[in-house]
Amino acid sequence: MELLLITIFSFVSALVTSVFGFGAGLVLTPLLGIMMPLTDALGIASLVFLFTAGSKTLWYYRDINWQVYRPAFTLSLVGLLLGFVIISYIDVNLLETGYGVLLIYFAVNMLRNTDQTKALLPKSSYPVFGGVLSVLMHSGGVFFFRYGQFFGLDRLQMVGTIAAIHFSMNIFKAGFFTGSGIVDVHYLYTLTPAYLAAIIGTRIGRSVLKRYVNERMFSIGVASLLLVLTLKYLV
Repeated sequence: MELLLITIFSFVSALVTSVFGFGAGLVLTPLLGIMMPLTDALGIASLVFLFTAGSKTLWYYRDINWQVYRPAFTLSLVGLLLGFVIISYIDVNLLETGYGVLLIYFAVNMLRNTDQTKALLPKSSYPVFGGVLSVLMHSGGVFFFRYGQFFGLDRLQMVGTIAAIHFSMNIFKAGFFTGSGIVDVHYLYTLTPAYLAAIIGTRIGRSVLKRYVNERMFSIGVASLLLVLTLKYLV
């Protein structure tokens, strides 16, 4: 039953992130957190996300903006290192209120259709924060999305570029969670159905985004997803 639920959650999270570029942690990690300790949930989710991001990178390969990817991934490694160091010492709940307020700010700006190339923080800091929060809460995608907006990426470029960043990061994350013993190595192969579900979900998501979602719908959908994320962290 546990494996079946993880497989279903993996499909849904992969579908969401393949349409909007992020949000997998919104679906999978909290639901896993109900079934097991949070550190276990983070580790298992990182394994699934490796396949989710990997399949997205494959489906969106031609849409990836490599000029945005390279600095974003390099800076995200700094954030990953910080996240790995502080994960055992920080109370994630302390971050959630401030993060929730920031998400509201991002969402309102998108709904108002304001200039998305303006940065609230130094632009180079966004991938760093993305890396940190990717380790602590699997919620770093919002910062990578904002980083992509600074360069005017369209919806397909945005999802493809974020997918490539996430895939590269999740190689390190999966290695950390399994190598450190936080997640038992046997999950590497017992989660095979969840991996397959993630691959299928990302493929369907790309079809939905390309055929049925235009740029304005994409912006509204992302803003709505940000507000749902806000409820997760503030309620």
